[in-house]
Amino acid sequence: MAASTGAALVSIVSFLYSYGVIGKSASHQTIGNLGAAWVGLRPLADTAYSIGDTIHLAATITDKSGALLVGAQPTWVSENPRVAVVLADGSVIAEGPGSTTISVAVANLIARSRIVVRQTVISVDVVGVANDTTPVVAEGERKPLRAIPRDARNHPVIGLTPQWRLDDTSVATIDTLGAVTGTMAGRTIATATVNGVSGRTPLTVVATAAELTTVAGGSQRALAGGLLPQAVVVRVTSRRARPVEGVLVKFRLTDGQGSLEPSSAITDADGRVRTVWTLGDLPGRQTLFATVERIDSALAIGAEAEPVGANTRLTVLTEHASGAAGHELTDTIAIRVSDSTGRALADVPVSWVALDGGRSTALDARSDSLGEARARWTLGPKAGTQRLRAQVGSGHGKGAVPPATVRATAQAGAAVGLVVVSGDAQRGAAGEPLAKALVLRVVDSAGNGVADAELELSPSEGTVPDTSIHTDSLGIARIHWTLGHAAGDHSLAVHLDGMNRLLKMTAVARPAAPANLSFDDAAGDSRNTHARGKHLVALVTDAYGNPVPDARLSFSTRSGNVTPSRAVSDAKGRVKVSWTLGGKPGDQSLLGSVQGTDVRGSFVVPGAGTPLHTPAKAASAKGSSTKMSKKRS
Repeated sequence: MAASTGAALVSIVSFLYSYGVIGKSASHQTIGNLGAAWVGLRPLADTAYSIGDTIHLAATITDKSGALLVGAQPTWVSENPRVAVVLADGSVIAEGPGSTTISVAVANLIARSRIVVRQTVISVDVVGVANDTTPVVAEGERKPLRAIPRDARNHPVIGLTPQWRLDDTSVATIDTLGAVTGTMAGRTIATATVNGVSGRTPLTVVATAAELTTVAGGSQRALAGGLLPQAVVVRVTSRRARPVEGVLVKFRLTDGQGSLEPSSAITDADGRVRTVWTLGDLPGRQTLFATVERIDSALAIGAEAEPVGANTRLTVLTEHASGAAGHELTDTIAIRVSDSTGRALADVPVSWVALDGGRSTALDARSDSLGEARARWTLGPKAGTQRLRAQVGSGHGKGAVPPATVRATAQAGAAVGLVVVSGDAQRGAAGEPLAKALVLRVVDSAGNGVADAELELSPSEGTVPDTSIHTDSLGIARIHWTLGHAAGDHSLAVHLDGMNRLLKMTAVARPAAPANLSFDDAAGDSRNTHARGKHLVALVTDAYGNPVPDARLSFSTRSGNVTPSRAVSDAKGRVKVSWTLGGKPGDQSLLGSVQGTDVRGSFVVPGAGTPLHTPAKAASAKGSSTKMSKKRS
């Protein structure tokens, strides 16, 4: 600056001298460029430190004698006007960094001065890409900062590389080129240093919307046209899952799917917004979409519009289905869902439940465009009528649609077994029908009764009406068995085609009612027919000769005495009797009867009245007939 000041002073002195204000008047006689012999320029070199600085150059023009020429008109030229320009009075104004030569010419005389423009950094501005002095960067976002060094006249100094620094590197990071990457929401100071001069700016990292999630109100259901019971709440979060406040969330619905209140909202401090959703009139799935700037995809929230029972009709399309119990039906089961006008209702959920032990598999979880839904039905193991219930919608609530019931006939499979229902191991009188019929059931592999199965009967004793019978519609067969004449264990073999083993049923034939009473000599007493004492055995039998046990007998005689007079037959139908003959001559009789019946019997000893001591009587007695006498009345 000292050189510039000196040059200005020389220029002023030269001007005063040229116009005769100072100096001798004799030297002021030359006018214009005539007679110019020498041109001098001061200073020969100078430096400007800011764009816009002015350097004053002074040109001195003399004649041959060294006298100053008054009124000379020199020509000023800058070699590089982009560095500096020169005015007609020799003032040089700095325009840009670099160096240039300033020339002054008078006639053919030229003088030169070297001018350098070298900016000195006085301050540094730190700004964002849009020259904002308070730059903002989002979490995860990368933005460049700019450092603008300036000279004393506030002109930018180009070509200098700043050094960057952040006060809090947990909030953001910065590279050597000044690019800032937001790490987490917060504030810090960015500093740029150029040639020892620093500039600062506050930097804000904001949480930006990165994800939109459903907080509440998703997957609700209500009657078509009704208000969902719970508000839909969504939340906007940043990349670090922190709530983002002040973000506009917009809600929209597919056409005809109800209304929203509000349709847009600003997130609160927790990043949440809510809206109330009234469903459209058509049953089925309905969808709400929530969108936020900076998030590419919309958040879809579904709701189920339940069909209204009063406006929904179910038609069973499959009728009179039948198949083997425990097996899948050949044909699919179908229903049609429509409204009260007959219009098909599509996309309505349909669920199937087998009510009688079977299972169902839905081929369509929802009704198709024709309103139809189908299922596969595997019948339960029990033969007979089975039911499959089709429920449209959830089936809950006051306005729910009543279910439709589909019926099918489950038929029994092939006969594989015989089951005794009742009548086995009975006891009955010989020769008489059993009190109860024998009841058998022919079953398939699932235990269902098999109708019209043929059974072959083979009794060991007794008779049956037919040796080949068939089961009824329930697989039941009833057998009326008349026992044989012999008392004891009887059996009835039942054969079913396809079974390797016979089914054996048993019965015990007890003796029939007493029909006969006979007497016989006890063992070892048959030859002593004339003895006064007789040892006899009374035998009670039925009509078929079977001994009758537990029969009550009474004995009496007109001569002599008998012991016991009353007795009960043993397991072989026998009673041992001791008879002492009387002393009267002639035949003597022992009478017996079965109490409660008309069965009678007697034993006669002819000529037994001979006195005991008379052998003839004894001989007569011995010689008389002693065979058993039977009497029935």
